[in-house]
Amino acid sequence: MVKVSVSSMFLWDCTPEEMLFILDESGLDGLELWAETPWYWERRCRPRFLDMAAVLGGRVRTVHAPVMDMNPSSYSDLVHQATIVETLRAVDMAHDLGVEVLTIHPGHRTARRAFRPADWKKFYRYLDACLIRSRRLGVILSLENLQEEIWNICYQPEEMAAVLEKYPLAMTLDISHATPPISRALSFVDRLFERIVNVHVSATVEGNKHMPPSDGSMDSVLMALRDAGYQGFLTLELDDKKYPNKMGKMEKASALRTESRHLLDIFG
Repeated sequence: MVKVSVSSMFLWDCTPEEMLFILDESGLDGLELWAETPWYWERRCRPRFLDMAAVLGGRVRTVHAPVMDMNPSSYSDLVHQATIVETLRAVDMAHDLGVEVLTIHPGHRTARRAFRPADWKKFYRYLDACLIRSRRLGVILSLENLQEEIWNICYQPEEMAAVLEKYPLAMTLDISHATPPISRALSFVDRLFERIVNVHVSATVEGNKHMPPSDGSMDSVLMALRDAGYQGFLTLELDDKKYPNKMGKMEKASALRTESRHLLDIFG
């Protein structure tokens, strides 16, 4: 049976206690914890952080490595190295929380230009470094497809397939990143289904990413996953800033109930 959770990015302004309250009110199974929400960065003394994460009562299902200030493919060796360090910390965090899947991003070229061999070399060096730790600790690195931009990689199924053939990685399918067109998201499912262990579920509406999927626009992708026998994580990755009104805890819980019901209606 699929496991429906929510990305902590939707709960960006929440403490662990508030996150737990919203999970309980919404009826969701758990949480994908991003290792870069404010309370993580500001209170990351390791013992204290683990005490705070323990408040979530074992509800963390997956972890997402930091990406906002990070870039494994950066021109800057300092940024590249910092990204390795932060990803390794996320690997350790996943292990300490008993979580098996850590989502990572492939990064982008620093300039808004097409990737060069030198940029690929940086990315592969990042994977080599992170896989040593993750494999030793039993944490699966799951590479997420990015949205189509000239400076991004792994936004096409063929390119993602080539990386997954080269490295022992799983895949996090981000449906909103893959669309439009819907055919690309379906191609990811068709070509790489056996490697998909986590799905970031949201819609792209008139160019806006991470919108609520209950509008039905992504149902064909969800049904393709269902029909292929998907039993992994369905992670609602929603942008609370794109809702018409500012959301408090109860509003977020209500929105999550609506979205999770839609997913469960499809997956049964």
